[in-house]
Amino acid sequence: MKNILKLSALAAVIAATAMYASADPLPPDTIQLGSYATGWSNMGNANTAMNFAAFNSTSSTPTWGTGSSFYENPSNVWSAALPNSTWVGSTSTSGPVGTVNPDFGFYTYTTNFSALMPFYSGTLSVLADDTTAVYLNGNLLIPAGALGTDTHCADKAPTCGVVDTVSLHGVALMSGMDANTLTFVVQQAGTGPVGGTGDPSGVDFNASLTSVPEPSTLMMLGTGLLGSAGALFRRMRS
Repeated sequence: MKNILKLSALAAVIAATAMYASADPLPPDTIQLGSYATGWSNMGNANTAMNFAAFNSTSSTPTWGTGSSFYENPSNVWSAALPNSTWVGSTSTSGPVGTVNPDFGFYTYTTNFSALMPFYSGTLSVLADDTTAVYLNGNLLIPAGALGTDTHCADKAPTCGVVDTVSLHGVALMSGMDANTLTFVVQQAGTGPVGGTGDPSGVDFNASLTSVPEPSTLMMLGTGLLGSAGALFRRMRS
């Protein structure tokens, strides 16, 4: 009987905690993210430097590798980098300044970050030339833009002149050191000859995520324990 009472008391405490979690929440955990090249300062961001994972000439499916990324000067061709970020590319000459036009195809970049809580809300903003698809832990957040006739970048968001921002409401993250991965598949369609000049490629992003309370898990645990206590009590009485 004492064990049943203890189990019931624990369940009641957990359920009550869940009910009042949103009324007296823990201080929020905020994650600031931003793109920066291999070897550059992280500018206070919680993510790793952008990793140039791989190039594929025909497939937009994300590919994996461990190459370095490079800082790109946006000059007056691209919009200035977003706060707490820099433009990055696959080579030191893939940006607008001193361009050596990269091969046409798909360039995959990745960056990793940690999370203390399971659920977050916030925004992610991105700029890309020609365009990019964005994935979080393998799930598509932003599809690649439709390429148009602009000489520098796609004419649909996201582009190198217009910031594309998505709202991340209640997004689920994985716990563990650098367990979460943002993946960018940048398409370089190109208008100039490969190896020529004036047809750059690169990507820039930032994000701000804040943890949100999720009392439903505690409520489920509390009600589950209450149910178990009731079943055990009925069994002992019979």
